[in-house]
Amino acid sequence: MTLEKTIRAGRKRPLFQPDATTTREVSLGVEAVERMLPHRDPMRLVDGISLVDFEQGCVRGFLSVKEDDPVFAGHFPGDPVYPGVLLLEAIGQLGICLQHLLATRRVEVDERDAPRRVRLLKVTHAMFQGAVRPGERVDLIAKSLEESDYVSSCAGQVVVGDDIRALAVYEVFNLEE
Repeated sequence: MTLEKTIRAGRKRPLFQPDATTTREVSLGVEAVERMLPHRDPMRLVDGISLVDFEQGCVRGFLSVKEDDPVFAGHFPGDPVYPGVLLLEAIGQLGICLQHLLATRRVEVDERDAPRRVRLLKVTHAMFQGAVRPGERVDLIAKSLEESDYVSSCAGQVVVGDDIRALAVYEVFNLEE
């Protein structure tokens, strides 16, 4: 699928459609996520991972937006909205988890695992279609678009119920190759 088609599709529907034959349900919590990510509270923005599909190159995770998150005190007081830049960060963090899972080709995360050293190169596309509010649990989706030894590109979404709230396409550089 071309980048333009991915963006057009990602505005209307989830980029990840679980498949009964290839999608695996998992229950990876904070401890497993922190073995894949170099981020820690308050900057770890992925609370867990629930679905992995190696054939589609996709993963679904989630973030529970805390009602008492200090960011709401200053981000539109009286009409609190979770910042778009943090939604992009959450999508990117799930993409790092996806890259880890694709590299290991296993859904178990244990003491052998350590965070990959990656850095954001660029955000190719970002779009915000709806607000994320205090107390909402958002589903995060990451889909691998292209991988090489040094650069990987992913698309990601923030979904609440049936609503696509944010979409991003980005590239990361792998520092370990």
